[in-house]
Amino acid sequence: MAAIKNNDELQDILSDILVNLKLKFIQPVLNENSRLLALMEDIKIQDQAGIEELKERVDQLEKKVEEIPLLVLSAIRDAINQASGEV
Repeated sequence: MAAIKNNDELQDILSDILVNLKLKFIQPVLNENSRLLALMEDIKIQDQAGIEELKERVDQLEKKVEEIPLLVLSAIRDAINQASGEV
């Protein structure tokens, strides 16, 4: 009977040790991991929004670059028309 009581006490002590280890060491790490994961998700969402905005700006820039030759030709045509009208 004494052996069973000692075994139960030892089991209780080991259980208390494991519970406290979890509370003091493992749970804080898990909590920090959860916090970091949430932070990384927020950063990912912000990055995706920034990339989308950057893509839109690049598209607008490409359109403007495509318009430049037409603007130059139009300016040359206008200059020729003005010069021929002044002569």
